[in-house]
Amino acid sequence: MAGAVSLNVRIEPEISTALLRASMDRKIQRLDPFTQRDIVAEALAEWLKKHGYLA
Repeated sequence: MAGAVSLNVRIEPEISTALLRASMDRKIQRLDPFTQRDIVAEALAEWLKKHGYLA
């Protein structure tokens, strides 16, 4: 993953649990994205675009 940077954040336990469940379910179903990293990156990118911070 060229150009990736590390980011550490604190999130609520229920979000962490839901993310783990989503990641595992999607991996079993062979759906992309399925890694926690990719799910978080997609969700964050959508939020940033919606609010005008990312083109």
